[in-house]
Amino acid sequence: MEFMENLLAGIEEKHIAAHSPIEQRWTASSSSLMSPAHGPPKGLFSWVGIIMYLPSEEEKQRRDITEKFKGEYCDIVRDIGHDVQSVSHWAKQEMPPTVEDQLVLKELMRLKYPVELFKSARKKYDPKNILSNGLIDAVLGKPFDQNN
Repeated sequence: MEFMENLLAGIEEKHIAAHSPIEQRWTASSSSLMSPAHGPPKGLFSWVGIIMYLPSEEEKQRRDITEKFKGEYCDIVRDIGHDVQSVSHWAKQEMPPTVEDQLVLKELMRLKYPVELFKSARKKYDPKNILSNGLIDAVLGKPFDQNN
């Protein structure tokens, strides 16, 4: 609950246009190595989400909302989530705006997930890398480059 209270306080402090209520779900742990909920049998995980709504048709307002959400909101979640080892789902990331931020995200993914094992599976089952995109390659590395 402390995470949720800190998240709400950060949203209010930064005046982020987030809908109410903040979504929170609970699930059992997963046996999948690439799941953010990977853990021991009978483990309990909380999922927190805020959907970025773009209510306006005005392009500048939509761009401003998107930038605030991708910047300040994501920063708040990373900052308060650090103590509870929270991570965003690897397939629901946004491309960090700077190379430095990309390296930070890449390190977070490496600490949480078996990235080398995942790259090996990608190399075997997707040798032409057609199921990937720039973000996945940037934060998880390309499957054919084991040093990346």
